[in-house]
Amino acid sequence: MYFLKAQKVLKNFMTAKISKRRKVIMYKVVVSDLDGTLLNSDQEVSDFSKEVIRKLVKKKVKFYIATGRAYPDAKRIMKSIGIKIPLISANGGVINDAEGKEIYRNNLDEKYKDIILNIDYNAISDLIHINIYSDNRWFLTEEERKVNPFEEEPDYMYEIMPMEKMKKMEITKIYYIGPRKELLKLEKIILEKTEGEVNVAFTHPECLEIFDIGVNKAMAIKKLGEMEGFTMDDVVAFGDSFNDYEMLKEAKKGYIMKNAHYTLKKALSDIEVITSNSRNGVAKKIKELYDLEIDED
Repeated sequence: MYFLKAQKVLKNFMTAKISKRRKVIMYKVVVSDLDGTLLNSDQEVSDFSKEVIRKLVKKKVKFYIATGRAYPDAKRIMKSIGIKIPLISANGGVINDAEGKEIYRNNLDEKYKDIILNIDYNAISDLIHINIYSDNRWFLTEEERKVNPFEEEPDYMYEIMPMEKMKKMEITKIYYIGPRKELLKLEKIILEKTEGEVNVAFTHPECLEIFDIGVNKAMAIKKLGEMEGFTMDDVVAFGDSFNDYEMLKEAKKGYIMKNAHYTLKKALSDIEVITSNSRNGVAKKIKELYDLEIDED
């Protein structure tokens, strides 16, 4: 009798242990956005998040950053974590390998670039100003900006260039800064004039970005997957803005930050919402998914 009871206790213990292990879902690839997602409210990767990412990489899980930021800024943040990885920047328009070599770039189609640059955005509002991203360089037409929603500028500086010179450049993305209600009017005009043949996304309530129709984070992840040997079925992704929409929707598992704009939560209502970026939401979820033994200070 005692032997049978001991066997039953052991069986229950082993079942519970196996069940616990099964809860640890091992995705081969983790992809995270930066602003509003991996970066905290101080625009930094916290020490806890850094430790989680480094332990994750040691477990041979691939970790990538996919950001709307330019490559130089993404590279600086990667270095602060203490890892060397391929980087997806410019919302998926550019990919650099772990050594910094550019391995993919998809610039805005010349036809639609010209159409957009000929739009008189100041006729909508003189609070709107234009930014150009070309060959990892940031250009403005004038230094004065009446609206600037970003608390900190990137570490690399913008350059001033006349519009006529900008029109002759190859451009990866065009983005406008201004009041959201005015940018919504501009978005409508851009989509009408290009007949919807460009990718348009709000990366911030006061920042409207325009890319080639073939550019978004999901497409860049797939392109990187072809090179690195994985598919979207291997990916868990984290994001907070509408430029993360395709990535979150197409990944095997997506997570939306608590601080995300309500329109993204509504558009992806079936995706789990996790703790905010200011409370290490990404790191906490990675720790849970991969059963990492790390204490948060």
